[in-house]
Amino acid sequence: MTEIPPLSSIAAAATLVGLLFLLRYFLAMRRIWKAAGHRPSFQFGDYFRATKRGAFGEELEPERRYAARQFWFGAVLLVTGLVLYGWLFTTGTPVTLNM
Repeated sequence: MTEIPPLSSIAAAATLVGLLFLLRYFLAMRRIWKAAGHRPSFQFGDYFRATKRGAFGEELEPERRYAARQFWFGAVLLVTGLVLYGWLFTTGTPVTLNM
């Protein structure tokens, strides 16, 4: 019989892996901006350009698709982890990391 890990461990893992994928996204965007000659700024609109096709030209399209995959996968995992933490908080379940 297989044991299912506690919900708090699943929430922690989803949140951590989501944050790591978002870090990969920011590093991929930095690499794209260097190749495109764009000066990175801290405007949030610049970070979401990777989700639009052709935003950096045809030659950087594979890197843009890679960055978009990292962004969406990280966002889904991060939101899932935070929703699970919210569920644990509202039900009053103690949050522990049983590893």
